[in-house]
Amino acid sequence: MNKLITSAVAVAVAISFGQATGQTTTTSQSQNQRGKTETYTQTVTQTPYGSTITTTTITVTPNMAASFGVKASVNLSNFIVRNVDNYQSKMKFGFSAGVFLKLESEGFALQYELLLRHKIFEMKNAENQVRTNYKYWGLELPIYFMGQINTGAGKVLIGAGPYVSVALDGKQNPGNIDLYAKNKTTNKSIMHRWDFGLGAIVGYEFKNGLSNFGTYQAGLINALSTDKDSMSLKNQTVGFGIGYKF
Repeated sequence: MNKLITSAVAVAVAISFGQATGQTTTTSQSQNQRGKTETYTQTVTQTPYGSTITTTTITVTPNMAASFGVKASVNLSNFIVRNVDNYQSKMKFGFSAGVFLKLESEGFALQYELLLRHKIFEMKNAENQVRTNYKYWGLELPIYFMGQINTGAGKVLIGAGPYVSVALDGKQNPGNIDLYAKNKTTNKSIMHRWDFGLGAIVGYEFKNGLSNFGTYQAGLINALSTDKDSMSLKNQTVGFGIGYKF
């Protein structure tokens, strides 16, 4: 008798569990459309009471294509001078060359660059007309968030983003003075090696991979180390160049 009751209870529990859980079926289908992947997921749940609940989810994921390229440009650089009246900074020619990695989808791109950049700055004292030149070599990493507009034989590129750079070598002339060597007395150099700022890019990329562009960058950090409390010099650079995407 006890075994019969125990068996009956076990069967009842099993039937109740099956009714409570029901059955669920999930199907998924994906399709590529205009630079993006649309995934349709449908979940069908059969309730214990005979009714059906259907849920449909649509997930849109951009298709990101990766490509490498090279670029080179000429640039004009000077300092944005603050907190001093008798100094002016004149733009001088330099150049840059490097590589880039571009991740892009329909209408959008993220571009990472690694550049070797040479800059020349000139400072002029308006009182005594003395000119001082600063020659700079450094590595630079800009990142651009770009919109892409298909038109004609290619697409228009418009973007902006941050950059960070580190100086490899720098000289002040006359005197051929090392800009980044620390003074034994003050333990400070004339300028900082590191710079951080914001940039913008406008260009046109042809279907064969060639591109031309213009860039603008403005530093957010005072380049001076020794005299930073008395004046501010911030980097400013305008560039024009060409690139090729493989």
